[in-house]
This record gives sequence, C-alpha cells and structure tokens, in this order.
Amino acid sequence: MRLFFKLLFLSITCLSGMGTQFLSLPMTARDLALGANPMLNQNGLWNPALLQSNATGSEINFSYGKGMGDLELSALGFTSPKGVLTRGLKFRYAGLSDLELREDKPQTNPLAYFSANGMAMDMTLAFAFGQQHFGITMRWIEMSLYMEKSHGLAMDFGYWRQILQKGKLGFSILNLGKMSPFISENPSLPLRVLGGISWASNFSSFSNAFYTSLEYAHLPKVGIVNIGDEIAWKNLLFQVSGKWAEENQALSAGFGLKQGLLGFQYGVQLSSQNLGLSHLFDFYILLP
Repeated sequence: MRLFFKLLFLSITCLSGMGTQFLSLPMTARDLALGANPMLNQNGLWNPALLQSNATGSEINFSYGKGMGDLELSALGFTSPKGVLTRGLKFRYAGLSDLELREDKPQTNPLAYFSANGMAMDMTLAFAFGQQHFGITMRWIEMSLYMEKSHGLAMDFGYWRQILQKGKLGFSILNLGKMSPFISENPSLPLRVLGGISWASNFSSFSNAFYTSLEYAHLPKVGIVNIGDEIAWKNLLFQVSGKWAEENQALSAGFGLKQGLLGFQYGVQLSSQNLGLSHLFDFYILLP
C-alpha cells in the first residue's frame, strides 16, 4: 500500500494539490491568459467586485481544458445585470481519473481504479456606491479523494475604484471559510490576498490595459508577483502575462474573438514545474 500513497502524494502535490488548491486554479481561458489579478478579469474569480455582464443583457459562458499533469478543468457561468447590481452563478470542476490502487509489490493489474475531484458553486453579487465598487461571493465546496469526502463553505470579498480616469486600484480576499474533515486530516482552504493597479490607454483603433499585482498565498505560504497586458483591436483580444514566485514561474498567453452575440477565447500557460501545458477554451453567448 505504500506505493499507492506515494503515487497519490505525487499526483496531488505536483498538480498544485487536488485538495482545496483547485480553488486557486483559473476558471476560464481569460483567467489563465491574464493571470491572477484583481483589476481586469470580469467574471469575478479573482475579485468579486469586478463581476460584469454585457450592458445589453445576460451572458452564459462555458469553459473546458486541461491543467498541468492532465488535470481536467471545466466551468459553467451565468451573469446577469439588474440596475446597479450584477449577479453571477458559477460552477467549477477539477478532476483526475484512472488513478490506480496497488500494493507494494509487482502486479499486472491494479486492485482498483479511482478518481480525485473538486467541485465548487459560486454565487456572486457586485454593486457600486458612486466610484466605489464592492463584491461578495458565497461558495459551496465539495471534494472527493479515493473513499473520502469533504465539503465546506467559503467567502470572497473584493473592492476596486477608478483612479486618474484611466487607472484602476483593486483588492480582494479569497477563500475565507472552513472544510469538514477527511478521515485522516482536516483540509485547509487556500486563503489568498491580492492587490494591484491597472492602466488603460488607446491608440487609433487599439486599446490596451496593463496591470501589475502582488499576491500573498497562505497555502502554501508564498508571495507572488503578477504582470500582464491585454490588447483589443476591433473584435479581437490578445493577452500575455507572467507570474513570479520563489519556486515557480509561469508565462501565459491567449487570444479571443467576439462576433455578435457569440464569443470565443483560448488561453495557454507554460510553468517552470515542467508538468506540461495548461490550456483552456471559452465559449460564451450574450442573451438579448
């Protein structure tokens, strides 16, 4: 059985932890391409105060892709404006399948196959008082690992405001909450604190938004610097970003297309952990 636990530890740890760390993974291709920042991502994942919907109506989006080590990622979201409020509902899933249970001796076939997965349902409300923008997310979490399960509740809080007409200043606190215990341990939520600024500029038919942000992650305890840029030209979007931490660096890029009520986005990330590419596809529909 020692081999099983070694395989399990390697799979879970190297894939950023299929425990509660799945909550720190990007939900959409734009999240992946732009990196973790509390100023630009409009789905509210890194800052619930940024949740936005198209001015003409509600939006439905679906995302699917692979994380490092063949981790399966998918998400479904719905965003709807109502007056000064914007409401959002999101479902997230991250999972590993075909993990093998083996004894600590040579075997032709495993004793069993099992999976590890995490799911979350987010309900977000964003609102404004003058130039001050606020947001809050309530989250239900459920994890399954071999024969053990855990569930819990968490909350996110976010804030941003405009500065000097073309700038944004944003802060967020993510994953405040608690999980029920596994049989062998009590899972901890990956508390994160983000803060940063962004600056928008225009040239001819191009628009550009640059950001830089700092992040403190409690699980594991590490400081992270994120820098990114997004360029819009007509119906096209292009993103690039970089992440620097003590033992992990990553470079991300992406592009998107908007045409009428439909949209598409692709994002990819290469990490210094040498566990393969992460990539996500987004499809979204604007409801008239």
